[in-house]
Amino acid sequence: MTKTINVKQIPAETIGESSVMDYLKNNPAILDRYPDILSKLTFPHESGVAVSLVERQIKVLRDENQNLKNKLSELVHIARENEELSQRFHRLSLELMTAEHLHDIIAMTHDQVETFFYTDYVGFCFHDDLASQLKGQEKNILNPDSKHANKVRSWMHDRKPIFGPFDPGMRKLLLGEQGQLSSCALIPLYHTSDIGLLILGSKSKDRFVDGMGTVFLTQLGELISSKLNSYLR
Repeated sequence: MTKTINVKQIPAETIGESSVMDYLKNNPAILDRYPDILSKLTFPHESGVAVSLVERQIKVLRDENQNLKNKLSELVHIARENEELSQRFHRLSLELMTAEHLHDIIAMTHDQVETFFYTDYVGFCFHDDLASQLKGQEKNILNPDSKHANKVRSWMHDRKPIFGPFDPGMRKLLLGEQGQLSSCALIPLYHTSDIGLLILGSKSKDRFVDGMGTVFLTQLGELISSKLNSYLR
């Protein structure tokens, strides 16, 4: 004879919530065989009024649907930003292709990057080993006598974007009179050897921060490095 067990007689602590959940996940059809259970299941509402399982499921589905809409909207926004970014890169590439002199390369980089990439400052810090090839750019060449010179050279050689803010002495060396800017990014310029740094500055402390994506910055550095290398060869 099969013994019928009264669930009410089983202490709740001996069943375990995880066991119940695992059983329901592995045997979802059991609720179809016992529909009366569904009618008895209720969930507390924030207002204090109990809601049925169906109402709760509808709410969950609505929340999931809204989350999907939000994610889709975010993806569309990112796609539009990437398209705009691609167009800006294309514009900068066309401008640099027409540059025949070093001062043209630098001027075009200043104008295009500051205008199309929403920065408040664009500058260069060239490696002091290239001083003989950079006539007329003395103000943009690393001062070898600065106590920060070795640190700046190491950033050039590491070839990875670096983010500020930096201490006052470093800001003065890199930004000159623009040392009051709240955030900045240093983008290494290199080809077969170190060329220097492209410096982007912003009045916003959140514009360039450590941990932000660096793909765009790296590609920008590679683009400008390629044009500078054609001049320095």
